Amino acid sequence: MAFGIIIYEEDDYLYSLIRERLSFRFPQAYIDKADKRGLNSDFKLIKDILVLYDNKTGNMPPSNIDGTAIPLFYEDGKGHLIIDIRRICDSILRSGAAQSNGAVPVIDDNDRLRLLISYAYIDERENFIKRVIGPDSFDTMHPIRIDLMSGIRMPPLFTHSRNGSITTLLRKCTDRKFDPKEILSYLNPDSNGFLSAGKPESEDDVYDSGIASCSRLMALLKALCIRDNAGALVVAEGWRESELLELIQYCDTLHILLPARMCTEDTGMVKELGLFKRALTSGALMTVHYCEDYKENYESIRI
Repeated sequence: MAFGIIIYEEDDYLYSLIRERLSFRFPQAYIDKADKRGLNSDFKLIKDILVLYDNKTGNMPPSNIDGTAIPLFYEDGKGHLIIDIRRICDSILRSGAAQSNGAVPVIDDNDRLRLLISYAYIDERENFIKRVIGPDSFDTMHPIRIDLMSGIRMPPLFTHSRNGSITTLLRKCTDRKFDPKEILSYLNPDSNGFLSAGKPESEDDVYDSGIASCSRLMALLKALCIRDNAGALVVAEGWRESELLELIQYCDTLHILLPARMCTEDTGMVKELGLFKRALTSGALMTVHYCEDYKENYESIRI
């Protein structure tokens, strides 16, 4: 049997995002936006109803709606109210509506840690990330972005965390007692919706830290993605082939961004792509993207 979820959120973007994520987690639920005129005809046929309301703006549900009320916003521990999909899902699962209908959330654990190896210009790379593998493409509470490259190649919108920068994070993660969950305390939201460590203290700090530190950070991110409902995009540039192979072993999905198809006609590039694919763990996927495609009609080729 299906149960219903009514969302009281006036912001259409937030509503669409919440609905999309909940629809993925609870495909058996009928989800719709609240209508000021009352319940639509479909909801009148549903016995068990949950009401999600915007407790940040005070957009409370009418008292005549008979259903379990669940807030959308929660304290993040830093004095901010955020939409915590994980807590919302937990509240839904604990509700009588979900339990009486045997609701079981669907969770995709096969695409949590993504690695993008880019050979494109900065603006083309950022446009690709925004359109294809941005924060909204993660079905997780914490979409993280870590850039392993020169500071001059990082987006200017990156801001330093109050606890440091990517330089600080790389230093900290070399400590064997460093808990993966501590990574979150070194991240700040950027204007694109990712949580990021920001730029390094000096432009070449990432390279100076060495591939061992970067590989260790990838391993910690992998553990964080599994344990704490996080998803991570790691963007790598400027590393040698042998060093990239160290990073590839941890990712669930490997994205390669090339300027044009003619790049793969080069024998060296074909060989490099083959090495990248063989470095993937069992079940991981590799996708090659071309900047010339997604400028107008985006396409990708799965290998």
